[in-house]
Amino acid sequence: MSNKIRELSENVWSKIAAGEVVERPASVVKELVENSLDANARRVRVKLTDGGRLKIIVEDDGAGISFEDLPLALTYHATSKISEVEDLESISTLGYRGEALASVAAVADVEIRSRQKDSETGGMIRAHEGKIIEHVKINHPQGTRIQVENLFSGLPARRKFLKSASGELRRAAVFLREYAVCNPGVAFSLEHDDKEIFSTDGSGSKKFVLMKIWGAGSEIQSIKLTYAHINLECWFQPRMGISSGRNDLIAFVNGRVVNDPVIKSAVNQGARELAGNWALFFTLEPSLVDVNIHPAKSEVRFRYPDEIFSAVRKAVNNLGSPMPISVTNEKPNFSISIPKSNSNSNPRPYAPKNFPPVNIQPAQNSQIYIEDFEVTNEKSEPKINFLGQNSGGYLIFDNYDGLVLMDPHAAHERINYEKIKSSAEKSRNIQKLLTPVLLHPTLALEAHEYEHALKESGFEFENTTSGVELKSIPSIGAEFEPEVLLRASLAALKNYRDGDTLNILWRTWATMACKASVKLTTKITREEALELWKNLHDCEQPFVCPHGRPTLIEIKNSDLQKRFGRE
Repeated sequence: MSNKIRELSENVWSKIAAGEVVERPASVVKELVENSLDANARRVRVKLTDGGRLKIIVEDDGAGISFEDLPLALTYHATSKISEVEDLESISTLGYRGEALASVAAVADVEIRSRQKDSETGGMIRAHEGKIIEHVKINHPQGTRIQVENLFSGLPARRKFLKSASGELRRAAVFLREYAVCNPGVAFSLEHDDKEIFSTDGSGSKKFVLMKIWGAGSEIQSIKLTYAHINLECWFQPRMGISSGRNDLIAFVNGRVVNDPVIKSAVNQGARELAGNWALFFTLEPSLVDVNIHPAKSEVRFRYPDEIFSAVRKAVNNLGSPMPISVTNEKPNFSISIPKSNSNSNPRPYAPKNFPPVNIQPAQNSQIYIEDFEVTNEKSEPKINFLGQNSGGYLIFDNYDGLVLMDPHAAHERINYEKIKSSAEKSRNIQKLLTPVLLHPTLALEAHEYEHALKESGFEFENTTSGVELKSIPSIGAEFEPEVLLRASLAALKNYRDGDTLNILWRTWATMACKASVKLTTKITREEALELWKNLHDCEQPFVCPHGRPTLIEIKNSDLQKRFGRE
C-alpha cells in the first residue's frame, strides 16, 4: 500500500461524512422531522416501509422550499438557518449544519417535492448517490414531501448492521414520540406498511401526548421551577407495582432531544427509591448551551452544568420523592430496654456450623415489644417461639437455645427469590389473564421486537381491532402487574442480548420480587412472622438474602449469661 497522501473523491468522503449523520432509518426520520419543525409545520406525517429500510416518507405543511433552492437543499454546507460564525453562539433551530439532506442523498435515493405559500407552483428534485438526476416544476400543496428509498444500498457493510423491520420501526417511533411530547401543538402521525402506529391531534396538551406514550396506568404529575439561568418543566409518572429501579428519561433543551449524563445522574440520584417515566424540558439562553458537539446533535455542553444538576435535583425531590410513610404501632403495656453492653461478645449470624461467619455489631439501645410468650410453631424444627418485633422492624424469636433476630425484608427476599427460581427452572408455566391488557403503542412495538423470546418465557399476545393485547404471562409464583412484568422483562432483554434468555429473565423477576418484599417499616403479625420463619427454613439457602446479607442473627443463651455476669 502506498504511503502517498491523496485527496479522497467526493463519492468516498461524502459517504464517510454521511455515516456520522445517518446511522439507521431513525436517523433519517430525525433529520427530516427536525427540518419540518424548523419550517413551522403544524402537521407532520411519517410513513415507513419495512421499518424504513426500503422507504421513508416525511410530509409536512411547513414553509416549503422554493424551486430555485431545491438543488441547494441537497448540497453540503448549505443552510438557511445560520450564515456567520457568531450565529453558532445563539442557535435557536434544530438544524443548522447544512449537511442532513446531503448526507441522506449520499447513501440513498432521495426525492423532494415542495411549494412555498406564496408560490403558484412547486418543484420536485431527485438524486441518486448524491447526484441530481431530475429537477422540474410540479403542482404540489404548500409544504414539503421527502421520500427516501434504498437506504445504504451502496453500503452493504452498513446495511447488514440494521435490525429487523420491527426493531428499526421501534427506534423511529421512539424518536417521533419524543418530538411529539416536545411539540404538542403539532399533529404527528406514524404509519408502517400502511398501518397507523401512532398519532397526536396537535391540541397542545403535553399530558395528552405523554399518556399516549406512557399509558394511563398511573397519575402523571408535573412541576415548573426557575433555578439560576434555567426554566425547567418536569413531568413524572410512577411505574405501577415497582418502588425502585430503572428510570425512563426524555430530556429536551430548548426543544431539542438530548442525551446528557448530567441530567441522567441528577434524576437517578434524586429518585433512588422511585421507578418511573420522566420528561424534562429545559429552557435557557442559547448562548449558555453548546449544541455543536456532534453531527447527530444529541449531545450538548452546558456552560453551567452544576445549575442543570441542581435544578433537576430540586424538581425531582419536590415532585418524585415519596410521601413520608406514617407507621402507627400501638405499644404494649410494658417494654424491656436493653442498654449497650460493655461485653466483647457480639451476636453472630444464625447459620449451620459450616456457614461463614459475618461480623455483625450489636444494636444500640434496642427497644423490644413483647407480644406473646406462648405462641409456638409446632411444625418448625427446632421448636420456636415468636416474641415480638422491635422498633427497628426486626423480628425476635426464642429457639430455646437463645434469641434469633430476623430481618423480615431479607428473609422475604430469599423466599421470593427461590420461589421464582424454582418455578422458572421446572417448566414454562403460563398464567392466563382473566382480563387481557391492552398495550399502548410504544410498549406493543417493543414487545413485537422481542416477541420470540417473550413467547418462549410464557408471554402471549393477540392482535385485536383495539390494538395488541397481552393475554398471558409467566406463572412465576409471585404477584406482579402484567404490564410491570412485561416492561421489566423487555428491559432485561434489551440490556442482555446474548445468553440464556430464560436465565436472564428469571433473575430479573427474582430481583423484582426482592424489591417487592416486605419492608422493615411493615408491622408483622404473629401468624405472619411464624409463616415467614417456616418458609425461610424451607429454602435451600435460608441464612442469607440474594444479595449476601444475613437473614438471621442468633444470640446464644450462653452469650446472654456472659453479658449478665452469670458465668
